[in-house]
Amino acid sequence: MKKFLAIFFIFLFINSHALAIPNDSSSFKDDHEQTPIPAIVIEEEIEVPEDPQWTYKFLIPTSVAIATLVIIGNIVQYFRQVTKKRYKVIKK
Repeated sequence: MKKFLAIFFIFLFINSHALAIPNDSSSFKDDHEQTPIPAIVIEEEIEVPEDPQWTYKFLIPTSVAIATLVIIGNIVQYFRQVTKKRYKVIKK
């Protein structure tokens, strides 16, 4: 506990002295009047949004629709085969 208090007070002492140092931010100032003007001004090109490619428009929705139909067809076929084998008519 004594070590903790000693380290804690040393830490507070160092922080209080660090905060008491005057902040001279004039050395960090950037004088824009002294910066040179560029010889050539390059303008940014305006990007025109492109239309989506034909694969994005047609191929992806078509493949999603076909995959959905295949899944539904497999489900229907599975239940038809399972119920056909599960329930049999017994003649007495």
